[in-house]
Amino acid sequence: MNKFPLVEMIAFFSRYSQAQKPDWRKPYVKHMARVRSCHSKVDGGVRKSFYSVETKEGPILELVFNEEELLWSLDPNSGMQDYAVDRVLALIQRHKHLPSRAHRIVPYRFEIIPRSQVQQDQPGIELPLVQRMQPYRFQSGKINSAQVTDIPTKHMENVMITKQLHYVVETDVQRFFHLVYILDEMDWRLIQEVDEEFFFVR
Repeated sequence: MNKFPLVEMIAFFSRYSQAQKPDWRKPYVKHMARVRSCHSKVDGGVRKSFYSVETKEGPILELVFNEEELLWSLDPNSGMQDYAVDRVLALIQRHKHLPSRAHRIVPYRFEIIPRSQVQQDQPGIELPLVQRMQPYRFQSGKINSAQVTDIPTKHMENVMITKQLHYVVETDVQRFFHLVYILDEMDWRLIQEVDEEFFFVR
């Protein structure tokens, strides 16, 4: 898999409510002003990244990203037990020479939603892994920034000790690409461009 080029990806995460494209509910959305600090550690046998995020709306929020489950949440010690994180737009950088794995992910925008609203809209049901994250915009050494307009197919594969999330995406210039996210490496890779004429599953 390492022979395929790394991709810089802006990804859209959903925890409770599925959205085909980033769709923000204004009462709940927060915008990152800056990441004050971040670090990664293994917590209970699970890799997690911790962020202290200053928002443009004012509050400083303590976010946690579960790398294995692709779930964002609020730090349980932050005193916000009545709220949850639903949707997140984050940059996943391809550059690996950073202080920690947390530095590879930058949360730009996210929804902080009351748990009572979650129970009303979707009674605690979390989405399948391959639906919790989807490609939104990407670039590689050979491809300028490309906007994803549709995801015709997606599936997950268990491969040895990790999982791979496969997506075939259509971009804003009507090109199709097969992209893969490798869970344990936290890498997005470009597998190939797909010829539309042979893409029969549309």
